[in-house]
Amino acid sequence: MNEFIVTHVEPGETLSGIAARYGVSVEALQRWNGIENPDLVRVGQRIVVYEEEAAESFASESAMFQADPVFDVALGSWGVWVGGLVLLALLPLVLHRIRGRRRRKLAAQAAQLGWWRAQLAAQSEKLHSVDERVDQLQDPPRYLARSIFSVLERDAQDIAARFSSHWPKQLSDIAEIRALERIRGFLRAPNAHRIAANNTFVTNELARSREFFDRIEAHPLTDEQRKAVVVDEDHNLVVAAAGSGKTSVIVAKAGWLLRNRYRRPSELLLLAFAKDAQREMEERVRRRLGAEVTAGLTVRTFHSLGMSIIGAAEGKRPSLAKVAEDYKALYDLLKRIIADLLVNPKFAAVMLKWFRDHFAPYESEHEFQNQGEYWNYVRANELRSLKGELVKSYEECEIANFLYLNGVTYEYEHPYEHDTATLEKRQYLPDFYLPDAGIYIEHFALNASGDTPPFIDREEYLRSMDWKRQLHDQHNTVLIETFSHEKSAGKLIENLTAKLAEHGVDLFPIPPDDVFAILEEQGRIDPFTRLVATFLNHYKGSQLSPRELAVRAAAAPDRQRAQAFTAVFGAVFERYQDSLAQVRQIDFHDMINRATEHVETGRYSSAFDYILVDEFQDISPGRARLLKALLDQSATAQLFAVGDDWQAIYRFAGSDIAIMREMKERFGATERIDLATTFRCVDSIAEVATEFVLRNPAQIHKSVSSVRHSDGPCVHVGLPGKQSTDLLRETLGMIAADAAPRGEAPTVLLLGRYRHTRPENMDQLVGEHPELSLSYKTVHSSKGLEADCVVVLDMCSGKYGFPTEIADDPLLNLVLAAPESFPHSEERRLLYVAITRAKRAVYLLADGASPSTFVTELVKEGYDATVYGRLQKRDAACPQCVSGRLVRRKSKQNGSVFYGCSHYPYCRHMQTACPHCRIGLPVRADDIFRCRTCDKTVEACPACDGWLRNIAGEYGPFLGCSNYPDCRYTRKLE
Repeated sequence: MNEFIVTHVEPGETLSGIAARYGVSVEALQRWNGIENPDLVRVGQRIVVYEEEAAESFASESAMFQADPVFDVALGSWGVWVGGLVLLALLPLVLHRIRGRRRRKLAAQAAQLGWWRAQLAAQSEKLHSVDERVDQLQDPPRYLARSIFSVLERDAQDIAARFSSHWPKQLSDIAEIRALERIRGFLRAPNAHRIAANNTFVTNELARSREFFDRIEAHPLTDEQRKAVVVDEDHNLVVAAAGSGKTSVIVAKAGWLLRNRYRRPSELLLLAFAKDAQREMEERVRRRLGAEVTAGLTVRTFHSLGMSIIGAAEGKRPSLAKVAEDYKALYDLLKRIIADLLVNPKFAAVMLKWFRDHFAPYESEHEFQNQGEYWNYVRANELRSLKGELVKSYEECEIANFLYLNGVTYEYEHPYEHDTATLEKRQYLPDFYLPDAGIYIEHFALNASGDTPPFIDREEYLRSMDWKRQLHDQHNTVLIETFSHEKSAGKLIENLTAKLAEHGVDLFPIPPDDVFAILEEQGRIDPFTRLVATFLNHYKGSQLSPRELAVRAAAAPDRQRAQAFTAVFGAVFERYQDSLAQVRQIDFHDMINRATEHVETGRYSSAFDYILVDEFQDISPGRARLLKALLDQSATAQLFAVGDDWQAIYRFAGSDIAIMREMKERFGATERIDLATTFRCVDSIAEVATEFVLRNPAQIHKSVSSVRHSDGPCVHVGLPGKQSTDLLRETLGMIAADAAPRGEAPTVLLLGRYRHTRPENMDQLVGEHPELSLSYKTVHSSKGLEADCVVVLDMCSGKYGFPTEIADDPLLNLVLAAPESFPHSEERRLLYVAITRAKRAVYLLADGASPSTFVTELVKEGYDATVYGRLQKRDAACPQCVSGRLVRRKSKQNGSVFYGCSHYPYCRHMQTACPHCRIGLPVRADDIFRCRTCDKTVEACPACDGWLRNIAGEYGPFLGCSNYPDCRYTRKLE
């Protein structure tokens, strides 16, 4: 049996029906297909029907007779001759049976042919319809978005599944079979057909719309701009470099959709983030496309869209609360809410716990690799006790607050009651002294294994501990010891309470009202209120539920602090929401959140079928959810988003760059087109800016080029001597001198990281240079602007440097987008924004002695940038804490110069000035120190990091260490 027919079980068909169709038995079908129960076949199941050749039929008939006993006897008795006669006699019977089988085979083939003809006739219309759509892929009438293409692919699969892949040869030339063959060919590589079809469409459409693209804007669109318009996927992401004409693409896209009648004006929605951007977009669209064409087209900000949705769903628009537009009003409201809540003892206890135990982010000393890193943490969080003194560790602060709140009088680092000072050591200062009880408390930085932090010499520390214990034993004074490992175990205060009780120290908690009055007097309520205000805005913008926030708090690195804060915040937030509801007002977040709820529940039905969004890199989770809800209301809705992840600089306002980077995963099928040609910056600026921002590998990669070419480097780094204002004047003079021969009046944009960076003598500078159009902006507010020349001010390191070293409270990570791992990633993008405001030249003005890390990178790492001025020698690193810098100071006693650590009072390292010039700082180089001022040398001490100096001794001069008395190395003078 070497021929077979493949068929499939049709709806309502049984195995016996198939057997009858092909003239075979049900048992044969079961045997051939391994079917045990003929009643359990399923629709679409593959069924094989075998056909026997005549020779095989004859052989089987012969075998049947040969197996007959009578035939065997005859053959055995009479031999072959007689057997042959018998076989000859039986030949008519055999031929009759063969003819019967042939008749049945022909009948089966006829039945099969009839079935095929009937099925083809029944499915002819659908076959030809699908075939025509497949054929249209050769020259598609529109772009095949995946939602459109998936319908064709599904229909092709459905019609192909109705037929076997083997059909009667007699039907091979009929139209339906040829259509089926083409459909099956399409299904072998559908995605390749889609790509080829879209490439064909793009090529043809670019030719058809050439005149439109030439005229839609003041200048003809570039090839990449045109492609961005005609590519029309379900979700389209246009990644646009700075100055690449993204607004032109949005205008052209809207016009192209209307021109080709893909959408009506009422179905288009154009969205911007700010009012100014919305007004500019609307004016430009209506001016370029015409009022008649754009009648009914909607251009909005996200907030105005939200308000219109709320109005449509609820029948009237709510009022906008004053707190939404006035930060001071929000701050005052929250402060009143907190004050009102403090009347509640439970809330007061929760609030008190926050200020006592969780006032700052806790980081153990054991987590830092050097003393300097730890002092940076202490300085950044200004660890002050509730009593007001500056302490040296978080754990000490917690102990001080506990004592203070429980009415235990204490003195921090009060000199020990017995004199311990020697030539080598200062007077002993215990951490805490309780004068009423005569008790001392020492807090030791030892973990559960008895180890010190990495930057502390363990052996020396343990010797110091033993010395203190022996001292107290010697003088019979009481010492209570606490340890860092008690804090790690969450038992520091619990254990201290028990230890105090053992020594008869009673606790008299201060009334909460008195505590909060003290906190208010110390100015601690205000920073907390500002933290609550910031957290509230981000919480509402994140659209997290209270339960989701609680889950995040429980999973936070500092879980106890996060939960303590959310306990306070939850009560404040509830009151805040109630205050809005009472006056029937909403804030900006409610505009988005309530609108989203109305769309998701179907209370609002969207007429928008195509949404175009500008500055998509600034999208927040709440806005993204609203977009998704609008798109989900229609199977044909599409999204066209334009943005640049290199310019994502608003995480502090709730933006999440991951939404743009993960557009496909969040929204669905997405096609990305890059606008990589800038019309603004000359090529030199574009190249430096691109190389700089792409140092962060997480940024979307694109190769930016410029239509404007320069003769040399156009990014200049200015390094001043002492006065940055002098450097600014010098720079403005350079710009004016360069423009004078051409008779130009260039625009010059001064940019600063902060508002306070604005030059105090700005008006004077404007008066000095009437030939320059001079203005000042912060970098954030400069986005979207451009100027001939850009001058970026105060490119220095430090807390208010660029990049900034001001750290947000880690609590905000509960409600903000996940922080990026690359150092200063958003600050890097911010400098990219600053650089790309310039058309001709950029000047980065740095602090020569303490330049920004960005400036150091631009100067030293091969960028195409010039430098005027020079990097000055930075202050030397403190040898004790490593991260501090040795800065020049003068003694109040005798006016002599010395160098102390910038981390003072935390780090008390001091170094005397050069013994030759008395003002310079000697810096070690192998076995000598060289003065940075007079360049003279002095021999290094072989025992420490000091140097040797001449000392007039009782028995004559000798060499002694500059670090005496800590180092007692001496050597006779030869």
